[in-house]
Formats: sequence, structure tokens, C-alpha cells
Amino acid sequence: MKSQLSGLSKTLALVAILFFPATSFAQTANSIASSRSERRSFRIHGVTDSFVRSMADIGYNDLDSDELISFRIHGVTASFIEAMDELNLGSLSADDLVTFRIHGVSPRYVKDMRGLDLGHLSADDLVSFRIHGVDGDFLKEMESLGFDLDANDAVSFRIHRINRRLMEKMDDLGIDSLTPDQALRLRIYDVDVRYRDKMDKLGLSKFTPDRLVAMKILRVNQRFVNELRGEDADDIDMRDLLRDRSGNRNNYRNNYDDDIWDALHDVVEDITRLM
Repeated sequence: MKSQLSGLSKTLALVAILFFPATSFAQTANSIASSRSERRSFRIHGVTDSFVRSMADIGYNDLDSDELISFRIHGVTASFIEAMDELNLGSLSADDLVTFRIHGVSPRYVKDMRGLDLGHLSADDLVSFRIHGVDGDFLKEMESLGFDLDANDAVSFRIHRINRRLMEKMDDLGIDSLTPDQALRLRIYDVDVRYRDKMDKLGLSKFTPDRLVAMKILRVNQRFVNELRGEDADDIDMRDLLRDRSGNRNNYRNNYDDDIWDALHDVVEDITRLM
């Protein structure tokens, strides 16, 4: 009799495996909530067995209690996940999905951004766009100013507030055809017409974007010009000079690309030649 019961149990188990969906064996809300406070939070926010199963059905079957609650608070639903999945954004973590909801990265927004010819956009790119206000209008404005921005440049332009008004100031400097890097540097180092005129009074010239930035890095003033005037540029240790002028004692060379590095040398040479 015992042997017959054992055989019947195995048969019933096999039938269950063959005919019942896998989600029937998935975790339930009560099995995930490990404490009384978690079970209470589940009830408050609507983390039900049905919701847990809906997440498991689309591959999110290992969510912990905090993630499930966060999904419910921020409106991460199965339909939202499926819509994002159709956009081929890659494997999105629970944090990615919640962050999308918090910052308003919707399927429609993703489609709109993809239509702006910015190349591949990662989940982080899309969130940064929403946080910093990168949209079609902004990109069109930048395009009208001559900038063809990639995703990183677009975010950087918004953080250092590069806009039409700033570019009009750059026009006053007599500078046009700026690259994105040059525009960012001029904004970061706060180069304007007053600064250019100040350098002009010191006897300097050739006001290219990189040279103006180099002057800012070196903190060029009358005293500095007087100290270097008449010296041999070849005898000047740029490492010591940059350390003293910019206060940067570590990795001084790695902070500047070749264009800025060359501009720094050019400015120093020009100052030593002043009479």
C-alpha cells in the first residue's frame, strides 16, 4: 500500500509539472515579505500575489520586498516593462526601471530621443537627458548655432548653460566655428570680452579659444608678465610653472589635451618675447 501511494505521489507531481504553468510555483507576496512590517507595506502599496506573478511572468522573478514596493510606488507595471523591452534597451535592472519612472523616461520619450540622430543611447543617457532637460528644441537650437552634439556633449552643454545668448558673447570675442570642447572650455573658464581686452592691454594677442583658456589656466596678469618677460622660454620648467600658477601638483600634464598643452607653451613663449 505504501509503495502504491509513493507511486501515485510521483505521478501527481509529474502531471503538475506537465500541465500547470511555471508561475504556479513562483513566490507569493507572503513568502517574500519576511517581517510583519513588510507584509503591512505590501498591503498598503498593493503588492499582491497577482502583482508578484505578473513580474515573474516577464522575467523579474527574483525581486526582493523593497524592489516590489518601489515598483508599486512608482508605477512600474508589467505593461511598462514590456513596452520598454520592445525598444531593445538591453537588460534593464529594477533600479533602471524605477529611475525611468521617477524621471519620466517613458516609451514615447525614448522613441522621440532616438529620432534625433544621437547614436546609441544607454539607459543612463536617457535619464541624464531628462534630468538636465535635453530635448528636441534644445538640440535644434544647438544645431542652428553650428553644433552637432553627441549624447555626452548635449548633457555637458546643458550643465554649463551653453545657449544662444552665450554664443552671442562668443561672437563678440571675434570667435566663430567653435568645437563643442572649445565652447565648453570657454564657458568653464569664464572667458569673455572683458578678459580678452585685459589680455590685450598686457600686450598679448592671437586670441584663439585654446590660447584664451591657456591664459586663464596660467592666471596671466601684469606681475606674471613682468616675471617672464625677457626670459628664455626653453629654460622654463612648465611643470613648476603650472604647479605654481594653477595649484595643480598632481597629474598636471594629464589634465590638458594636446591642443591646450600646445597653447600653454605658445602663451609662455609669447610672454617671454614681449619687450
